[in-house]
Amino acid sequence: MKPVVIVCIDFCLLASLWISCSTADGQARKDMLDDEVVLKPGNAAEVLDSVYSEGHDTTAALDALEKSGIETMDVESRLVYAVLLRNDGRLEESRIQLETIIEEDARTAPAWYNLALVEHAAGHEIERDSALDSALRVDPTFAEAWMFRGNLAISRSDWSAAETNLNHALKLNPDSAESLAKLAWVLAKNERVDEALGLLNRAVDNDPDYVYARVDRSRVNVVLRNYNEAERDLDVAIRLEPDVPWHYLDRARIRLRYFKDYEGAQEDLENVERLSPNNFFALVYLAGLHDERRRFDKAHHYYLKVAEFRPDYVWSYMPLGKFAYIKGAYDEAAGWFQKAAAEDPDEFSYGLMEALSLLRSGRTTEADQVFAEILRSHKPGETAYEVIRFCAERGSDYYAVNALNKEEDATLRERLWFYMGAIYAYEENEVGAVAVNKRLAERSGKMEFDIAWAMLHGTGG
Repeated sequence: MKPVVIVCIDFCLLASLWISCSTADGQARKDMLDDEVVLKPGNAAEVLDSVYSEGHDTTAALDALEKSGIETMDVESRLVYAVLLRNDGRLEESRIQLETIIEEDARTAPAWYNLALVEHAAGHEIERDSALDSALRVDPTFAEAWMFRGNLAISRSDWSAAETNLNHALKLNPDSAESLAKLAWVLAKNERVDEALGLLNRAVDNDPDYVYARVDRSRVNVVLRNYNEAERDLDVAIRLEPDVPWHYLDRARIRLRYFKDYEGAQEDLENVERLSPNNFFALVYLAGLHDERRRFDKAHHYYLKVAEFRPDYVWSYMPLGKFAYIKGAYDEAAGWFQKAAAEDPDEFSYGLMEALSLLRSGRTTEADQVFAEILRSHKPGETAYEVIRFCAERGSDYYAVNALNKEEDATLRERLWFYMGAIYAYEENEVGAVAVNKRLAERSGKMEFDIAWAMLHGTGG
């Protein structure tokens, strides 16, 4: 028995609810099958046409159906009622309606299929699989059921079964944008991105407003380095679904990483924050964006939020130490740099910044202990050794400056100059400290250069 599709004037949305599948992305399909059965007057079509198609109010639709008399419903109307119950979370009532249909005629494949969806929503895997098997046994051409099987295989990362079932669904319904997108996702997960792109192109051609095909095509195009195409698909996704924060987040990533479009990325991330204030990823990106633009006050604000939500997020330790040092909160800075050094002991700068912070906070003995420990990890004669020894002894800078002048690694040399300037500042050698900060301030990409810039220009708003 072929699946029945409920069709009536101005009533396609309700019909699409009936054939919808609770898939991995949780979105109801909107495409219709080919078989058409017109409901008899006085049943679901007539009762719900004005209630549901205008307001899309499931509760009102259920009330209208129940007032019209559940016991007198025909099979198609009862199916509609069962689906509305499921969509409203009334799973047991939906199950009763579907089982009633099956008792009357066990060859009703859509009832078995929708029963499988109910059991899936209830978390009853054995009952779900049994009902789905029954739907396909009754009607092996039920494309929706094959797609559901593919979705279930995806959920358990059984890529081979997913591909087989989704290919079967596509043989039965080659134009299904949802099946095309699902199969493309499976292929992309298995690094078959060129094939995935081809399927997603077909999905978008078949249904230009199917958002999830757009989003997945954007991600595949990022892998293929087609960044302009990736951004354009997200433009469409945002136009179609302006209240979904993840679309803005995906576009912000592209704008930041590949186009250095800071203003566009900031706008997207602020939209994410507006729609989902606790979105951790948006907070991280906003913190990093403002930090890179040397708007340190704003960066500090967002990194504090990051640390509040995830105290174990180790990448926030160094920036928070940097901001505290810039503001002169040296005890706080020492604590953050100590945590950063514990997470990455091979990065020399964290320990040095901890020692400098201790020194500036008046904890000289602790500072000297940290300097001595760092010094032991370097070989005499190395540029870093001479600079660290100067920081520890705070005497003549002759050997340190001489070593710096000979250092061929330009980035390392300039980073180490910062620590020379920090000791000059501690010793109130303002001329030397300012000279070093001017030397470093126009450089970027390292913590030391940011601090030098802030010492000259402030916290950047």
